Amino acid sequence: MENKIIELYLSGFGSTTIVKKLSIPKRKVLKILNDNNLINKLVPKEYENFKFENDVWYDYYQCDCCLKEIKSYASTKFYLLRNLKNKKTCKICSLKKQSGENNPFFNKTHSNETKKQISKKKKGIKTSDHMSKLEYRKMFSDMKKNLWDSGKMEGVRKKMSDIMKKRISNGEIKGYNRSKVEDEIIKTLTDLSIECSPNHIVESKIFDIFIPKFNLLIEYNGDYWHCNPIKYSYDYINKKKNKTAGEIWEYDKNKLYLAKNKGYNCVVVWETDYKKNKNIILEIIKNYEKN
Repeated sequence: MENKIIELYLSGFGSTTIVKKLSIPKRKVLKILNDNNLINKLVPKEYENFKFENDVWYDYYQCDCCLKEIKSYASTKFYLLRNLKNKKTCKICSLKKQSGENNPFFNKTHSNETKKQISKKKKGIKTSDHMSKLEYRKMFSDMKKNLWDSGKMEGVRKKMSDIMKKRISNGEIKGYNRSKVEDEIIKTLTDLSIECSPNHIVESKIFDIFIPKFNLLIEYNGDYWHCNPIKYSYDYINKKKNKTAGEIWEYDKNKLYLAKNKGYNCVVVWETDYKKNKNIILEIIKNYEKN
């Protein structure tokens, strides 16, 4: 059958004609022709500049307001081409255009008649409540987990992570893992008139406290979260992080190595040591002031 399809196609018959002659599905004909590289695929010229990274296609467009080059992502070339054709203004400029007096509804309110019309149109309309059912929530949750685990969302994850780290660094929001003890340490340093800042970023890693005067990074390690070696064995599994103690130690070691390689001084304060001696921070400062 395959040889017959190829013979007919090379004789000048189109795929639709072959389907009629042999009474077989068109998808089968196209598959055989495609597998034998007999179908000429037309690739739009716009695709030539598209780049592929982290399982997504991307290219740039220029905002018509701020004139900045904006990166645009999509899962396929087709969607990326469609998005680039539709995009002219970046999100920031677009929001500015719609704010204040530029908002079409600025200083306006709905009339009572309009409110009645809106209410009337909504009557009898039943919105979907399938997410109230456990089976649908679980199905959606599993689907999203599989998507993240596949690595297809890595570009999105990194972008979200970078934005969040920047906001933490700027002090817009408090770091996820800021503990009461870290606040205590910051207060101790502030009382000593020592300038310090929380959530200091070194490349992609966030360190608890940074003291510019000594170019010093202080990491406060909770015994459980970082699996203090005096309490936990190498193969202990931290259920919250879903990692073994050995994996956590390796990550922390590499994190410190990164900072030291960038020229920073680093000190790790363990929860157990801090609870035994809260003056440990003063001792660290005295040690650096001597040097």
